[in-house]
Amino acid sequence: MSTPVVLVPGAPVLVPELSGEAAADTASQVGVALGLLSCAAADLDRVLVLGSDPAGRTIGDVRASLTRWGAAVPVGRPGAPAGEHSDVPDAALIAWWHLDRAGIELPRSFVGVTGDGQSTLSPGPGTLVVVVADGPASLTPRAPVPEDPRGVALDRDLTEWLRRGGPLPDPGGAVAEAVGWWSRPAWLELAGLVGDRTALESVSWAPFGVGYHAARWDLSSTDSPVSGGPR
Repeated sequence: MSTPVVLVPGAPVLVPELSGEAAADTASQVGVALGLLSCAAADLDRVLVLGSDPAGRTIGDVRASLTRWGAAVPVGRPGAPAGEHSDVPDAALIAWWHLDRAGIELPRSFVGVTGDGQSTLSPGPGTLVVVVADGPASLTPRAPVPEDPRGVALDRDLTEWLRRGGPLPDPGGAVAEAVGWWSRPAWLELAGLVGDRTALESVSWAPFGVGYHAARWDLSSTDSPVSGGPR
């Protein structure tokens, strides 16, 4: 049995209830991301979500809400217990929203990724792995971080990495912080899972000066994760 891995963006601005008309600028690409999830989730038993979280929190299958961003949008499986909203990491909330929108009602859990290393996670058969990560936030003058050519180059390289495989482009922690590549730990985790394999499908876009990416891989049971180290 294969283990599908899907990359989804983690920005609250993608949620229509949070961004209003601005969501129209990214609706078609979000639709592609949801399609990748739906395709990958067929005949599986569970979902494991990985995302950057400085506290390294782990949570189980709980219901929550997007109230921290200003709208009481419920997220989580209907049959799951209610969780403490403040205890659910941002990346988990956005992943839950993606999964809900894709109509995926499999039990789900979240593992927060920290630092430069890659974990020794072994998802196992029957698991859909969802990685929540964004590109740098310094691509245009309207971006959250002042426009930076290093961020522009990095986002271009991340797009090419999804399309062509090879070593993950990684400028290091200091540059990542400067250009707003805050989900770097999750990208490193993703590279540890998929190695230098090319994504089967991918889409990249940046309507608000932040790099958003979605992609899908299928790892066969005979594959061994190969570390996609920095270049």
